[in-house]
Amino acid sequence: MRRLLVVALLLLARTATADDAALGAAPAACVDPVEKAKLIAEKRGRREDERDFVKTARHELTVMGGYYVSDLLDGTYVVGAAYTYHLTEDAGIEASFNYSNVRSSVAARLEHDRGVTILPKEDRVYLVFTDLVWSPVHGKMRMFADSIVHFDIFGLAGVGIIDNATSFGAAGQFGIGTKIFLSKSWALRLDVRDQLYRQQILDVRQYVNDFSLTLGVSVFLPTRL
Repeated sequence: MRRLLVVALLLLARTATADDAALGAAPAACVDPVEKAKLIAEKRGRREDERDFVKTARHELTVMGGYYVSDLLDGTYVVGAAYTYHLTEDAGIEASFNYSNVRSSVAARLEHDRGVTILPKEDRVYLVFTDLVWSPVHGKMRMFADSIVHFDIFGLAGVGIIDNATSFGAAGQFGIGTKIFLSKSWALRLDVRDQLYRQQILDVRQYVNDFSLTLGVSVFLPTRL
């Protein structure tokens, strides 16, 4: 009787071991190597060549226009252009040139009070800057029906020159903005920028903040369909 119990236990143990081995091997047999590679790639994130809009190593040309206002100068229009080279999807280097024709109510009041001529009635302002651009946010939104629009939110900072009759020249610039991609080569661009520099009108000498709000159109080169 004891022998029969021992034999039965041995048979049950062997059967359980065989079943465990079969179950352990089953998942490996059911995994498709191609599907496994796809899952791993998706987990790591999309490659740059799989993005809906690729910026890396592309040149961006922008024309823009908007509103410009200063502490000592009256608000007026501003127009300009920018060139951006995108080092990566997130980082780039930009050179910009903007032009405005301004008047100063402050200077007019001082001229009236002191009987002197400080500035011409209108003064040209040239803004030339070089900036580092960083785009930490890449997103998309649904617009009309099934239309999906992609966009970036970016910040920039740099140095440059503001040339007018009251400026000391050197200036710093900070800004934020967004780009809405209309296709793989075209985008709408909205910028808000703050220029910090030193101005002097007679004995009034101070650091001022100029603000500009511009809307522009960008084309990315080389173009893509």
